[in-house]
Amino acid sequence: MGSGCRKFPGVAMNRYRRSVVALLCLTVCITSGLAQFPARNRYAGGYMYNFYMPPSASTPWRPAWSPDGKEIAFSMSGSLWKIKVGDTTAYELTANKTYDSAPAWSPDGRWIVYTAEDGQGINLMLYNVATGESTTVTEGGQLYADPVWSPDGNTLAYVHNEPRSRFHIYTRSFDNGSFGEQVRITEPNDFGRGRLYFGRYDDHIQPTFSPDGKEIILVSNRGITLGSGAIWRAPLEPDAMSKANRILREETLYRTRPNWSHDGKRILYASHRGSQYTNLYVHPVHEGEPLQLTRNPWDHFDPAWSPDGEWIAYISNEHGLSELRLLKTFGGTDEKVEIKRRVWRRPMGRIEVFVKDDTTGELTESRVYMKASDGKIYAPENTYQRVAARAAKEDFFHAPGHFIVEVPIGELILEATKGPEYWPSQGNFYVHPKGVTRIELELTRMANMNAMGWWSGSDHVHMNYGGNLNNTPEYMLFEAKAEDLDHVGWKIANKDNRVFDTQYYKGEPLHSLSDDQYLISFGEEYRPAWYGHINFINLTKHLISPFTTAYQDTGIASLYPSNTDMFALARKQGALGGHVHPFSREPSMDSEYRVAQTYAVDVALGSFEFLEVLTSARHYTATSKVWHRSLNCGFKVTASAGEDSILNLQATPPIGAARMYAYLGEKLTWDGWVEAVREGWTFVTNGPLIQFTINGEIPGAEIRLPADGGSVEVRATLESIVPLETFEIIRNGEVIESIPLDFDNQKAVFEKRIEVTESGWYTLKAAGAGIKHPIDDAYPVAETSPIYVYVGDQPIRSKEDAEYFIQWINDLVTLWDGYEYWRSDREKEHVLGQFREALAVFEKRRDEAR
Repeated sequence: MGSGCRKFPGVAMNRYRRSVVALLCLTVCITSGLAQFPARNRYAGGYMYNFYMPPSASTPWRPAWSPDGKEIAFSMSGSLWKIKVGDTTAYELTANKTYDSAPAWSPDGRWIVYTAEDGQGINLMLYNVATGESTTVTEGGQLYADPVWSPDGNTLAYVHNEPRSRFHIYTRSFDNGSFGEQVRITEPNDFGRGRLYFGRYDDHIQPTFSPDGKEIILVSNRGITLGSGAIWRAPLEPDAMSKANRILREETLYRTRPNWSHDGKRILYASHRGSQYTNLYVHPVHEGEPLQLTRNPWDHFDPAWSPDGEWIAYISNEHGLSELRLLKTFGGTDEKVEIKRRVWRRPMGRIEVFVKDDTTGELTESRVYMKASDGKIYAPENTYQRVAARAAKEDFFHAPGHFIVEVPIGELILEATKGPEYWPSQGNFYVHPKGVTRIELELTRMANMNAMGWWSGSDHVHMNYGGNLNNTPEYMLFEAKAEDLDHVGWKIANKDNRVFDTQYYKGEPLHSLSDDQYLISFGEEYRPAWYGHINFINLTKHLISPFTTAYQDTGIASLYPSNTDMFALARKQGALGGHVHPFSREPSMDSEYRVAQTYAVDVALGSFEFLEVLTSARHYTATSKVWHRSLNCGFKVTASAGEDSILNLQATPPIGAARMYAYLGEKLTWDGWVEAVREGWTFVTNGPLIQFTINGEIPGAEIRLPADGGSVEVRATLESIVPLETFEIIRNGEVIESIPLDFDNQKAVFEKRIEVTESGWYTLKAAGAGIKHPIDDAYPVAETSPIYVYVGDQPIRSKEDAEYFIQWINDLVTLWDGYEYWRSDREKEHVLGQFREALAVFEKRRDEAR
């Protein structure tokens, strides 16, 4: 008999034929197969790419004044544009196959240097203002950024990621359209050890020239533990940092962009100064105090002085997406630069797209991929263009069921997807220069998991995290609907010395937008620098401070309190806990058992309920092995999932890219979700949909057999929108059944009675090989939480795995016994005492193994 279990509902999955219906100029076009959509370079993803590299957006970024102050150049929709001050019509300057940004207008007004991103790297291009033609300045698969002209126009400074893949400042002489050889003016410098989120070797970025062209001000983390760097003043000569003076020390995150005033007396820059939002400041060109210019609860990016010093052009995200604004340096005028009309330099057409759910016939939100005739994607002006940062690095945007956007004329490939329960819908079209090309895409259901009592959710989502979008719960819910995600597990967390979205949490676990169809829950990702990041759900009173520990060069550099202490504090509020993005490689002393360094301690002490087994396929590969080892020692750990999407960054996994399905029955409720996580009624997936029962009981169940064992009835089903390679039943970490796949390796049904002679846990796993569009991951994979089958009173034990964890904990004691930042012996003894307590648990279980 099972105990504390729920029965598998007797409802079969429905499979539908793929359907792509497109109406184009009164012609119906049905296509099949998947296109290769535009991909970003290998650096796409990560904090630096999002905070530092110029984004591709449907709205303005990176403004630059013309030398006469009458026009502003900026990037938008993958091209460079310009607009006259006081006008509302913007004119496209470049129309390349690259994503162009970061314009820098030469002092004589004849040239604009800019960055151009493709699938290989980010390079520099030179635009001739008179002819409208561009020529190559750099090429290859590396990164170039931050171009800036000397005041006399004879020198270009910029940033390049060499040597050691760190960022350095280079210069080139310039004469009438021709550049000289590049000269590096900053030298590699070894900090002496790795830094949290920053490399061992220093970076040097964001140069700005003095009015006489003899000096630069830049941002560098030379000699600094935390952040992207301080502001330095240095001569324009080789090995400049050896003669540099630091003029402002604060923890930055790539947003600074100092801009030397034309009078030479001060710099304009952007800073968060520990708050959620980035505002504008001025500072003397020597040591002094910063003065805040803007004081708003939204971000202010990319500031630039006008040539006369009277105005500041900058980017605001007050209303969500970016907008170009002009701030008067005195008087209080702060006005939006309205762009009411776009004049493109190449023929464009307008498409009107309708995406429908073929079951209901209603318009529906979706994730949209596009490949226009120039090979790029064009997002509507009211949507946030994204890069799927995990594996494929394809551009996409989330869209409502009806949208309109301008694209280049010619061939167009358009695809809509909506999570793993819908077949993708794709069509090939031709866009004409006149009129509106009408396109209809139908999304056909492959499965209806809700009808079977299973509800999907990502339990690791960040709404705002210092990115370009000023995100809101409403927009986050819109994107969840586009991914067919029932539950959003919103994590409030720190990034360095900042904590985001705290104003939304009111001591209740659910946001007010939650209803019987969608849940938005509040949780916290507690992010210590060494122990490993942990997740709390169902906090009912307050958040858990100080949000991190072991943050070096701060007042919380100690390893006290431990994650064990924090799990206990959360439980006092009725919260559940677990480790997130635990391991991207098998933990060992070589890696100091990171990221979830104290997983072995906390699983032994019973500190948490779940483990984020699936953050990404790469994490799953390593994490599932550790998870299986702990199950082999008799611990019950629910499989959870969440892709760690950061939804105001451009490059991030789509929300729901790694999701957990929880069995709640007929209704979606928060109490039901918490119970499912506590009891283990879950499976995790980035695509494949699997169901597994033993004697009719779902994952999380305990099944008791007599002391001499017996037989059990196993049932497994699979459906997938992409082809798979394997479908397996696992017992105590070993494959005991390999199940054949049908229908192009996308479906399977399996039933068998198996003999059981000893206690064990059982899971069901499906996996594929390689990237399979539209799954943004290294490979498709799914696995259930365990079903536990006990024979008599025999426990589940493994001597080998217990010894593995014993070695792990002994290594931790060795690692942290000599840690230099303990504040007292009492703190040290408290934490190491927890380690020793966990060690005793594993030693006992080792001795209990047969």
